Amino acid sequence: MKIDISEKEYRDLLDVLHMADWVLHAHETDTNPASEPYDRVIQKFYAMAKDMGQDSLVEYDPDSKQYYSSRDFEENSPSWEFIDDFMEDTFWDELIHRLTDRDVTRQVGGYEQLEKLTMTERFAHEGPIIERYSQEFDDQGLSRLEIIEHFEPVPAASSGTHD
Repeated sequence: MKIDISEKEYRDLLDVLHMADWVLHAHETDTNPASEPYDRVIQKFYAMAKDMGQDSLVEYDPDSKQYYSSRDFEENSPSWEFIDDFMEDTFWDELIHRLTDRDVTRQVGGYEQLEKLTMTERFAHEGPIIERYSQEFDDQGLSRLEIIEHFEPVPAASSGTHD
């Protein structure tokens, strides 16, 4: 199969590939073999940069035999705006839903009870909590979110002597 794209479309494709590569590897601590097929596709398209008039955006490292986005690309790609927006939205959505899951689990008496709820029952519990957190974070951001440490009382130490 042959794909015919313009230089402008190729430039846009570099941004899309950058976003995909970022999702695959941004938080990676070890190489994930499951990403290898995607990495090969990204490398294949990065290798076309010179032919597509975009060689200032992709660099080849002969030691690793890999193509990488260049400093120019990293500093000027509009893909960062999409990544930043995605991260911001994901953060708030995950925070609200994880806190809601915690609160509903407590409300119904534990995880086993939560699993017994129908979807309608679960939504009935979640709705007001999601709304409360959404409103709180819209109004206050993280300014009122705190970790409250709970300490169990420590039994008094014995003197070690018996009367």
